[in-house]
Amino acid sequence: MNAYTLFSGSSGNCILLCEGNTRILVDAGCSMKRISAALSCLDLSPSDLSGVIITHEHIDHTKALPQLTKHLSVPVYCQEAVAKELYLSLLEKDSAAASSLAACIRTVETGMEYELGSIVFTPFRTPHDSVDSQGFIIGDRVLGIATDLGHVSGEVRAYLSGCKTVILESNHDLKMLYDGPYPPYLKERVAGERGHLNNEACASFATHLVQMGCESLTLFHLSRDNNTPELALGETERALSELGARRGTDYTLQIAGRCEVTKVL
Repeated sequence: MNAYTLFSGSSGNCILLCEGNTRILVDAGCSMKRISAALSCLDLSPSDLSGVIITHEHIDHTKALPQLTKHLSVPVYCQEAVAKELYLSLLEKDSAAASSLAACIRTVETGMEYELGSIVFTPFRTPHDSVDSQGFIIGDRVLGIATDLGHVSGEVRAYLSGCKTVILESNHDLKMLYDGPYPPYLKERVAGERGHLNNEACASFATHLVQMGCESLTLFHLSRDNNTPELALGETERALSELGARRGTDYTLQIAGRCEVTKVL
């Protein structure tokens, strides 16, 4: 299997999974034009997609869904609460597009295994301030994905432990967040238990993942305003170094490009 991050961050999130003729997007948080351009870098187009699996309903994860379902009838896999939220919010703007979306929805339950073409995925819950939020295990722990989570819950820890490759949020540096321009309520939301994972928490969890057999980490969903790639990488590499793990020998570590294709697998 091959996996790529296409977009990462508050301006849009999108991951591509490929296995044979099966091509799946995990989230579609940018415009169709931008997603099409990213896919073209891999000699693909939206018409090649087999489906989309959605982590949660926030716009930076779902922006292109109306066009994907209206023009291409791409099946969309998500939790029932997320499906309802997406449908009702779209219904207020475009009833025809809402009907097209509803026809493409396939609801999933956490902990259950699903097959989409030649790719098998298992959803699990992540703690985030949405109606429901999930990460995914791909295959037999070939890849684990957790893009938005305020903290590492027991469920997240259990599902991601043993994954060979992990895409994990490293959203913000706490000092940059609290010293920065965000209003107090937004700082509390981002840093909260159902907000976004900070660099320190990501780094701490990374040490557990590597101890459990993870060989490759891609840091995802970095904030443009409250983080830098250097800070995120430095925090995780430092924690792993203290564990005795050496980057490039015991594990690989990279940042998902904000607006460029990054190969994960």
